[in-house]
Amino acid sequence: MDSRMSLYHQKKNNNWQKIVKKYKWLIAIIAVLFVSVLGYVQYENYQNYLIDKYEVKGIMISQSNAYIDFVSLAQSGQNFVYIRASQGATYTDDDFSDNFQRSQGSGLQVGTYHVFSTQSNIKDQLKNFTKEVGTDYGTLPPMVDVEGDLSTSQIEKLSNFIFLLHRYYDTNVVVRSSYHIFTHLDDKIAHDVQYFSQNINNKRANFIEVKNNRKINIDGSNVIVNQVAFNGTTAGWRHYLVKNQDR
Repeated sequence: MDSRMSLYHQKKNNNWQKIVKKYKWLIAIIAVLFVSVLGYVQYENYQNYLIDKYEVKGIMISQSNAYIDFVSLAQSGQNFVYIRASQGATYTDDDFSDNFQRSQGSGLQVGTYHVFSTQSNIKDQLKNFTKEVGTDYGTLPPMVDVEGDLSTSQIEKLSNFIFLLHRYYDTNVVVRSSYHIFTHLDDKIAHDVQYFSQNINNKRANFIEVKNNRKINIDGSNVIVNQVAFNGTTAGWRHYLVKNQDR
């Protein structure tokens, strides 16, 4: 009996070894897929943790984003939106007017932004932005988006543009840039600029970019957006709004 059982187990083990040998590549692929899916789930959970720790959340949008229902966006837990209006001296966002008009009455705080160009005259850029936006830049300070690194002379040019924008609207200006650029802006505008950082660990920033290309569900549809946040509490947000809207 023991001998028969031993032969049975040996035969069973041999069969398993043959199966494993025959399908080892398939088993390896399944294992890799399992680890990849597990890693992705853990990554998404971590990203959601980073986002959820901010009490006041918002998004940045342009014409490259899909159609957004702003009322549904507000109901999804977002508090504000920055809408691109222009870039450089001649380019304007095709969807700006529609986005801005539809955002009104949504319950969101709304801001507008201009993408700064080192190649264009700053007075022409100011004219382009103010012509597109008009007198109503929203309930948040206008923002200047700076892409990439700038030389010393380009930072000086940026400083002069921010000064013109501040003087035109008589309000603070938010600057989205690297920390190096922000800390090297001209002292003459130091009290009139606020910082929008792409580094979530920057304690000085008023706004933080939490996750670019985040998929959020708005009214049953998945939309890819640039997820950002106010770098403070809900009470701090209320104070921030009052302080800026009084200017």
